Amino acid sequence: MELVKAIEERRSIRKYEEKDISDDILLELIRCATLAPSGHNRQPWKFQIVRGELKNKIADTLYQKTKDIEGSTAPHTSGIITETPVLLVVYLTEEMSENYLYDILSIGGAIENILLRATDLGLGSLWIGNTSLIEPELKEILNTDLRVISTIAIGYKAQSPHARPRKKLEEVIFSEKANN
Repeated sequence: MELVKAIEERRSIRKYEEKDISDDILLELIRCATLAPSGHNRQPWKFQIVRGELKNKIADTLYQKTKDIEGSTAPHTSGIITETPVLLVVYLTEEMSENYLYDILSIGGAIENILLRATDLGLGSLWIGNTSLIEPELKEILNTDLRVISTIAIGYKAQSPHARPRKKLEEVIFSEKANN
């Protein structure tokens, strides 16, 4: 697939087929993540592949902690985590450093590489922010001291959502005579 086509066709997928993904494909996604640029070439990321009972425990913990929060999308997200065959957990290797902002931005680039490569391979993916609501519990479930930055659902898609509206270029570009 052409890069521009992968960018244009990438969607946030929330429904997945009950079909596992091979380790080879998952390792390819992570390999592509590691090709992302990073501030000062620090490569501040680590990834964990989570399936089965452990993945479902994360989903249940998210649901239990957020089910009574009015207006929260997290309980719905927990259902997506249960349905997806694989959850990739994205860690920051050094939580506090003088390069923290660069590290977070770098991890965003690595995540985008995963999402685009998944699209390229005909897979669905969802960048999940709601798992940040249970970071202390995630660290305990996953037995780690590393900072959990995000999670990504990966699977064979069982839906084909339309493109979401995007702002026009005129709305996101300052002209040379920008107002202060």
